[in-house]
Amino acid sequence: MLIAHISDLHLGYSQFGLEEREEDVFTTFNEAIDISIREGVDLVILGGDIFHTPRPNGKAIITLANALKKLKEKQIPVAYVLGEHDISRMRDVPLARVFSNLGLATRLRLDQPLVVGNCEIYGADKERRSNIDKLVEDLHKMLQEKTILSSSSDSGRRRKRILVLHQGLTDMNKFAGEINSTDLPAGFDYYAMGHYHDHIEKRYQNLGGALLVYPGSIELTPSEGIKEVDKGFVLVDMSGQEATTRWMTLTSRRPQFSIEVDYDKLTEGIDSTIAKASSFAKKPVVKVLVAGKNLDPKVIAANLRRLNDSCLHYVWQPADEQQSSSLAFDERPADLDAELLRLAKDALGSEDVATLAVRDLLPPASAENPSAALDIIWDIFQKRLLGGASSSSSLSSLSFLEDDSKVGETNNNASSNDNNKSRSDDKKAANKRDGGGSAKSS
Repeated sequence: MLIAHISDLHLGYSQFGLEEREEDVFTTFNEAIDISIREGVDLVILGGDIFHTPRPNGKAIITLANALKKLKEKQIPVAYVLGEHDISRMRDVPLARVFSNLGLATRLRLDQPLVVGNCEIYGADKERRSNIDKLVEDLHKMLQEKTILSSSSDSGRRRKRILVLHQGLTDMNKFAGEINSTDLPAGFDYYAMGHYHDHIEKRYQNLGGALLVYPGSIELTPSEGIKEVDKGFVLVDMSGQEATTRWMTLTSRRPQFSIEVDYDKLTEGIDSTIAKASSFAKKPVVKVLVAGKNLDPKVIAANLRRLNDSCLHYVWQPADEQQSSSLAFDERPADLDAELLRLAKDALGSEDVATLAVRDLLPPASAENPSAALDIIWDIFQKRLLGGASSSSSLSSLSFLEDDSKVGETNNNASSNDNNKSRSDDKKAANKRDGGGSAKSS
């Protein structure tokens, strides 16, 4: 049995707020689906963060719908779990579940597996650190209560077992992880993971030597910046005694690269950059590292404008600057999504509250629909009151928004206004560069 394991799609994300970059994500996703069909997979697993925001724009929704429809026509089932980007802090019904109701995909559960061929597939949606103990308990309860099916397939062989989670392992990243590999239950033949955006494959002895895989994101996302890196997904062969994988590189992606130029030889450096950029079929995204002393941003900006015809977008920073994020030539943040979330976190003192503000409240507010944003706040406030929130909690401090309840829980009284535009749509006009930074797509 052959499975396509694809994760962290982030449909609707537009790097630098550019429409071309949003389309690039759609293109790479469609390439992954076409490869899966061409390779004759029996199942497609989506490992979470299907959308970039809980309220994706129309293009993102239609792109996913068309892909699911194409797979259904080929009689290829799709199974998925939700990531943190798919789940709203207001506990509204995640949009991806609509496709389950339409019969286009199956949301995975721990208490009832999806059976495809000789495989049983289990899964759970993303859990935050505050609720991670409940997830670990539920994972091990599967074995204790013998939830895992013991029946054989039609061929008489034991069914292979797959567990799908959108969680980070602290073994690999102690800062971004929520659980340890020792928290995972043994007894599965393949652990299909999502959340980390790098391609990682590892076998753990405490899991019986079973293969655990993060395929990584299909495109560069806010936390990754500009870099030359392959992106793709994995094809998993479950027919042997052990699961084996084959890495599938997505070749339709727009190129990105960094290049260092000498401040005293800017003209020659820009010539080299143009020559490299012009060698690609698509206009690339470029980061220029300027080496030298007493750098004059105005001089650099004037020279970088020559890149407009050969690059989709470019940023620059001093070559010796030890910062994780680069600066655009006009001193704007290189990635507005990441910078906005960082500023909100610094101002509010909470990552959860900052995420709510940026992903849930900002889109309706910026779309001149403040009533929808107020509905979200009021709904959460009422739920906290009914749940016994302290009377000392205040709206000004946003402390009532700190909710440790299950991430994926639905709320029947949630606001029904789902027609708000995505944040990426609202920023596009503000991010277009005039004479530098961005140019028309090739």
